[in-house]
Amino acid sequence: MGSRVLLVAGAVSYDYLIYPMTLAADDTHERKPFPDDGEVSQLVIRTGGADLVAQLLTAAAQQHGIQVLGPSLQPPASNCLKHNATCICDLTLDDPSRDEQPTYNVARLKRVGRPPAWHSPALDKASIAPASTVVITGSGATFRDVEPALDFLLRVRPRYIIHHMTRPLATGPLWDMIRNGPMTRDGVPEPDYMAIIIDADDLRAEGIALSQSLSWEATAEDFVRNLGSNGRLDTLVTCPNLIVRFGTEGVIHHRGRDAVDPKLYYHPRKMEAGRQSEANPHMIGLASAFTAGLALGFADSKPPDCDRGIRLGIAATSGLSNRGFVQSSVDYSPDYPVAQIMEKLALDKQHASVSIPSSRISSGERWSIFESVTGDPAELARQVVTRGPEKALAACPIQRFCDLLTVERNEQESLRAVVDAVHERLSSNNPRPTSIGIIGPPGSGKKFTTSNVAGYIAGDKAVQKLTYNARLLKSEDLVAACHTIRDYTAAGQLAIVSFENFEAILEPGNGLLNDFLVVMRDGNFTDRGHVRSLGSPLMFFLVNQEHGALAGTPTPMTPVVGEFKERTVIDETQLLDYLHGIVRVTGPNQTSAQDRTFSIRRAIMLRQLLKQRFPHLEGTNGAMKIEEGVLHALLLVPSYKHGLRSLEKIVSTSRLSGRSKFDVSALPPEEQIQLHVDGRIFMSYLRSPRLPPVLRERLAQGLFETYKERRVDMCKTDEERANLESDRSMRDWDELAPELKESTRAQADDIPRKLRALGCFMLDQDRSEPLVRVPEFSVEELDMLSEMEHERFNAERLQRQWRMGPRNSKQRTTPFLVPWRDLTQEWKDVDRVMVECVPRILDRAGWRIYRMREEL
Repeated sequence: MGSRVLLVAGAVSYDYLIYPMTLAADDTHERKPFPDDGEVSQLVIRTGGADLVAQLLTAAAQQHGIQVLGPSLQPPASNCLKHNATCICDLTLDDPSRDEQPTYNVARLKRVGRPPAWHSPALDKASIAPASTVVITGSGATFRDVEPALDFLLRVRPRYIIHHMTRPLATGPLWDMIRNGPMTRDGVPEPDYMAIIIDADDLRAEGIALSQSLSWEATAEDFVRNLGSNGRLDTLVTCPNLIVRFGTEGVIHHRGRDAVDPKLYYHPRKMEAGRQSEANPHMIGLASAFTAGLALGFADSKPPDCDRGIRLGIAATSGLSNRGFVQSSVDYSPDYPVAQIMEKLALDKQHASVSIPSSRISSGERWSIFESVTGDPAELARQVVTRGPEKALAACPIQRFCDLLTVERNEQESLRAVVDAVHERLSSNNPRPTSIGIIGPPGSGKKFTTSNVAGYIAGDKAVQKLTYNARLLKSEDLVAACHTIRDYTAAGQLAIVSFENFEAILEPGNGLLNDFLVVMRDGNFTDRGHVRSLGSPLMFFLVNQEHGALAGTPTPMTPVVGEFKERTVIDETQLLDYLHGIVRVTGPNQTSAQDRTFSIRRAIMLRQLLKQRFPHLEGTNGAMKIEEGVLHALLLVPSYKHGLRSLEKIVSTSRLSGRSKFDVSALPPEEQIQLHVDGRIFMSYLRSPRLPPVLRERLAQGLFETYKERRVDMCKTDEERANLESDRSMRDWDELAPELKESTRAQADDIPRKLRALGCFMLDQDRSEPLVRVPEFSVEELDMLSEMEHERFNAERLQRQWRMGPRNSKQRTTPFLVPWRDLTQEWKDVDRVMVECVPRILDRAGWRIYRMREEL
């Protein structure tokens, strides 16, 4: 690669780092912290901004074949503390007991408001290449003197421009000069050769409403709908490459001049500013790290490669955030880990990417990343159980609250909103209770949700958990419960209180409702005429509420004891007025015809149950050993009569101790299964699942035509061709014997199973990344599938009472009931042809084969 020149200019920050003093270096050159007998600190000044970008690029110069010219700096003057401080950071030593190189985290950060000065390379000492790249940091409107910046750009006339813009956005003479992109030697602007990097918080500060930490879909929808809401930013909105950073967790690439949907890069397990975000949340210099990484990828090709640049930028940012400051080998003081970040910098593989459907969002449609990056939910649910959710849902945004995993956008947003509301009230020392409603049908997992949300909120704090059955409460019981809660809150502890079966309090005529509402609203309760304060506990109200029945879907319900009478209609409106947040728990049953993810919810529940109760079923590679028919029935039976409790009961009463696999013989008797599901439907699902009738028939006919063509090709003499014409298995489809037709249909039904063996699935729509189209099978895959097809053939024939003998379908004899290794090559090739044709036959029927890309 020829040498490219990158010139870095703009705002330079002077970061004042206050860190724990260490003992003098010994012979091993290691610095140890002082004994903890008093706070002794030191101060070091490090440069950030444009100079940090230049340092990072210089560290990568040899590997990437580039030449870097960084900004010229003035040495600090005697009054430097007053003159050039940009921020002051208090650092803590990260785990001083480790023998590795000391690292430091930012504990506290204080920004110092001062207008930056423009810094640029000394051009008279360098030869500027015609295709040079200029990297600019800071906002031209804030520089104390912008004329040097304008003069610099006129002299360089760069081929590429990368600008990390800070507030105020899109204003000033510097922006006016570059906003149309770099100029060619003929004076023609090339906007595609410019990238503008901004932080999401700067957009928010300019009045652009962007949600934070709810879900990536909510953030993307806000971006599409609100980016143009500030008319002053019109030149920014129409920028050809606008790159918006959402912390270390996400990036949106907006193509303002093209009719191309924005692209979202997101961490599937983290949200912007969430608790699961970077380990060093106050780390500085992250924007500079991203800018350096972007510059390496963006300006490395014609036209610029934004995707490569963004992924290198994310990798550099993550590297800096994860490492924090490290001990310098020169002065043994904290410094940016420049070498460690850049020496092994590679394209980020932790973040997934997806196109944001801007037209659908603008029309009011609600968007789901899950539906965009996955295929058939039923096939995905099988993978969740067998492979685990982390692998099967690698590209899907998953939010975890202790042991609670959620993949559905609505549930994620409600849980996140509740958690944020609770944290806000607790951090502000609000003197009243915080009330959360957990609403869902019986057996939906409300207790499990409550327990894990409470644990997530509590974190490492010591808490007192109290649980009451509201159906059994009387007035004196409520007063006693309030005293208990008050004792804990008065002692400074966080009391987490759950009131189960709270729908009993909401029934008409229940006198306790008003007492509860007073407690929730005012934080007071009355005991013998005395009004007492409850304090600020966290209270969960668990309400059983049925979902509406699905039209056309069998949903048998067996009433539990006490429910044989007509169900009481519950009015929850009074409760809702006093709640600070609501979580609606859907459970394992399908809630409506539009609920396409119920099988995924079941799969997560089922795998967790199996791991807890029968951990020996999980292999060393994390694969869960469960027979396909059992898995199919458990995941797709229309309804569990008592929700999660029914699923738990079927699993817990299965005879799995000492077994290496969960197969049909391990299930409880059918009479016992009938207590929890529709037994007839469940038992039918235990058999091999069938494709939809129309698709099944079309694929079977395609397989049959392929078989006939192969048999004709195998004939070597006229006699063999003549004999073939009298073969009953070679008649036209409409004249074929019913048994042979059904055999071919069974072969079509087996296609999904074979695809699952390859980590693939079939889908009746065109999809893009992270789904990868599979137009044909590899040689190794064909070898495996051919053997699977022969094993299927043997099993089917033996079940239909076929015997070994000459080929005679009327007498049910065949010479092919032998192991694969004993089959002649000629007939092995027949099986190979029958699986090789599957992608073509599916394609003619309007279906495609996909697999989820293993690496994001």
